Amino acid sequence: MPSKYVWRTPLFVSALLFSALPASLFAADAPAEDQRTLLTIPFEDREDILRVMRGNLDQVRQIIEALSRQDYAAIERIADQLSFDRKKADGLARRGNAGYAAMGVQLHAVGAQALKKAAQTRDPTATLNALGNVLATCVACHGSYRVTEWPEDKTYRRPQPVPMTLPEGVRIADPAQPTSDAH
Repeated sequence: MPSKYVWRTPLFVSALLFSALPASLFAADAPAEDQRTLLTIPFEDREDILRVMRGNLDQVRQIIEALSRQDYAAIERIADQLSFDRKKADGLARRGNAGYAAMGVQLHAVGAQALKKAAQTRDPTATLNALGNVLATCVACHGSYRVTEWPEDKTYRRPQPVPMTLPEGVRIADPAQPTSDAH
């Protein structure tokens, strides 16, 4: 015999319990809002940043291959290519974000030169540690900053350049001058 009190039925009790649970428990995992800083830059700068980052990634691949062959001279050459120069300094400053520029200095000035010095020791552990530090800078930057597709008109006023703050002893190389040191 059916109960005349609906609230006593198992279906009602189950529905009541489930309705008390937060809806978020049943929702599909929604992506969290991206908290990284958006670099609001002209479309052409966005394309340039992405091109440079793809080149950096390929240089890391080349370094790993060279390390597998214990070709430390190649690692030194690639570290020089990754190193800071006037074009990279101007590009970082032009983005208008001091934190982003500082990470670029860390990668291209500090990290690349530490990698070169480690390769000069011919010590694979030191070289891998230096490469790990370079990649840690990449991960930190990608975790902090983002670029996005630009509207169809692709117009935007370029931000004011930021001053470049370099660590003591770091210089901006002239692209016409080779940066490799004599051994």
